[in-house]
Amino acid sequence: MKLRVLRGRAAAAPAEPLPGGPGPTPPWRRLLRLPRWRNVRAALARNRGMKLLSLLLAFFLWFSINVSERDAEGTIEMPLRVRSLPAGMLVTNQPAKPVAVTLRGPRTILDGVDERRVRVALDLADAAPGDVRIELNSDMVRPELPRRLKVVRIEPARVKVRVERLVHKRLPVKAELAGVPPLGYTADATVTPNEVDVSGPASKVDDLKEIKTEPVDLHGASDGVQRVVLLSWAGDFVSFTPDHVQVSAIFHPTMMARKFEHVEVTVRNVAEGLRAKLVPSHVDLIVEGPQRILTSYKLADGAVWIDAAGLDAGSHRVTPRIELPPSLEVTGREPETQTLELSGGRGPR
Repeated sequence: MKLRVLRGRAAAAPAEPLPGGPGPTPPWRRLLRLPRWRNVRAALARNRGMKLLSLLLAFFLWFSINVSERDAEGTIEMPLRVRSLPAGMLVTNQPAKPVAVTLRGPRTILDGVDERRVRVALDLADAAPGDVRIELNSDMVRPELPRRLKVVRIEPARVKVRVERLVHKRLPVKAELAGVPPLGYTADATVTPNEVDVSGPASKVDDLKEIKTEPVDLHGASDGVQRVVLLSWAGDFVSFTPDHVQVSAIFHPTMMARKFEHVEVTVRNVAEGLRAKLVPSHVDLIVEGPQRILTSYKLADGAVWIDAAGLDAGSHRVTPRIELPPSLEVTGREPETQTLELSGGRGPR
């Protein structure tokens, strides 16, 4: 049996538009073209049950949210935040406690408010220095609430803030020392840097003359102290640049003066055969030196004396010599000079 040979039918060539006839419809015109009524009717005729069920569910959802659901009230605590503050100003008593905002609206919408994001924003763009009283209202809530929610009340209804000028100043730094250095010594402290930039409200900064450091403890130190310390608190909203300095404390001997009264003056090296008489025979001395030595120092016997070597009989104005350790110095004596009378004859010297 002979099988027939199958041949493909040639595709029909696209019809060429007639000369002067309309061309193909552009895609944008096909999108804007309204559907024909028979096409709409055919679309509605398909899956009628499913379409009717979807329409009923959508209506029920809309009705349950917008009509049947009763409004509820809820109170949310919102923090106060300042915005749009003029340049060169700052708020020094911004309320720390949040305000209680009572809202009313559908429960599902009310429950959707994020308490961590909402706040009451205070617009102080036109504020002048001084106390500013602000009436709180729903327009200050940020971000804006859904339209179905209404602000019933805000407690407190008004707040007061204080606006002050921001002042910059450069002030010296003084080291604050705590404790005492070793006995007989005083501490001399230096600060690096010795000045810092201070900024803060005018009511605080204008009254400052210097900035103190945190206390530097000298207890137990024997060879001085060198530490990096923070600057001491100088008031709310007052800041320093830099906020820490280096304090170096060096110990110096404490100097003091002590008076020795009615000190006996002896006469040495009197020539043989002469008698010596000193008028007056005692002096008062003022001695200066380190406290650790001078506090308990005692003049030795014969430490104040007159050298009569080479003096002949007669009356002589003399100044006594004083034997002291190198660290001590006589700064005053009364009287300044004495009279030494040398007379002939044998007798006690």
